[in-house]
Amino acid sequence: MKHTMSRHAFYSLTVTFAILSILGQVSTSIYSPFFFDLAIVYGSPVSVIEQSVAVFLVAFSFSQLASGIACDYVNKQTFLFFGILVFIAGTLMVALASDQATFLIGRIVQGLGGGVGVSVSRGLSRQIFNEKQLNTSLSLINIAFAIAPAIAPLVGTLIGEYFGISAIFYFVLVLGLLALILLFSVSHKLAQYMLPATENVLSDTLALIKSTITKIVSTGMASGLLYGMVFCFITSAPSMIMQQFGLTKTLFSLYSLIATLSFVVGSLLNIRLASLSPLQKFKRSSLLIALLSVLFGLTVFCGFANDLLIILAYCYTMFFFIGIAMPCSVTIMLGFSKTSAGFLAALTGFFHLTGAAIGAYAVTLLTLEPTVAFSLSTCILSLASIIICVTFKKH
Repeated sequence: MKHTMSRHAFYSLTVTFAILSILGQVSTSIYSPFFFDLAIVYGSPVSVIEQSVAVFLVAFSFSQLASGIACDYVNKQTFLFFGILVFIAGTLMVALASDQATFLIGRIVQGLGGGVGVSVSRGLSRQIFNEKQLNTSLSLINIAFAIAPAIAPLVGTLIGEYFGISAIFYFVLVLGLLALILLFSVSHKLAQYMLPATENVLSDTLALIKSTITKIVSTGMASGLLYGMVFCFITSAPSMIMQQFGLTKTLFSLYSLIATLSFVVGSLLNIRLASLSPLQKFKRSSLLIALLSVLFGLTVFCGFANDLLIILAYCYTMFFFIGIAMPCSVTIMLGFSKTSAGFLAALTGFFHLTGAAIGAYAVTLLTLEPTVAFSLSTCILSLASIIICVTFKKH
């Protein structure tokens, strides 16, 4: 039974789920300092390499949605093995790519495999852990989820500078193999604690969709657009910071690390603001983000934001408030139903990553100076999010 799980089994499973959850993030952010180098290698515009972030996120988001829905009806352990193998295959394609087309296709395959690890591991966590264990496990995984993309660019810089760009992707391959080995090592524990699927999952999910789909979609869209702002920064930062201001890859990685730490600080503050409901915190954070984005957009178009300090101050403050808003949006989404939590978790990931793809594409499609494209994209996304927030009611 769940309450008999040993401490060793709990942490073994949590570490495995954490690695499965961060593979996609690491594979995306670890090569961001080398966008320009990869463009030279493949003889392509840097915008093509920037779009590799977006195509990955599209595949990743659809994979999360499909696997999250399917995992309630199939063997979750087998599903996880399949997802890791697909991710490893995509990573090999990326590492061995000799042209931009193969590189982009490899990123799509990576996304399809990586999305399985996130949704299915969440479903398994809910099934095998008791309430206290689940809270502890998800907290640890969320820490890894926040720290991994912050550290990855710096790790990628060190590997790329000393061993070459291709070594970065082989490092990701090693992480995928490690996840496979860990999953295999805990397979007997999963078999011991997994429970059979609930027979009424489908009927409960259909009833939820019929009664609450408008609220679910509006919440998902509002939070997804905020998440898209994060990827506006991730995609445009190499051009906006390194190219415009001539900074080194190491400094760029450090500035990216501070941005993620700002997100973590916001998430920690969210825990402290216990007197406010998740809906109140989400609405207020969204409003502040929108006001901040409009102010930054005005300074850019008036020519007053060509200073790196101003740009970074905006980015870090934006990340801080998004750090407050995102956990609240997940809480709101999962609060719609207990029995269909897996379905709702899949939808949450889908909306977040769809928003991320929109943000990543927006800054590449706008043929403007990097800072202008970034400010315009974040302004539009934040305003769209707050407009949707106006329609929110208490659930």
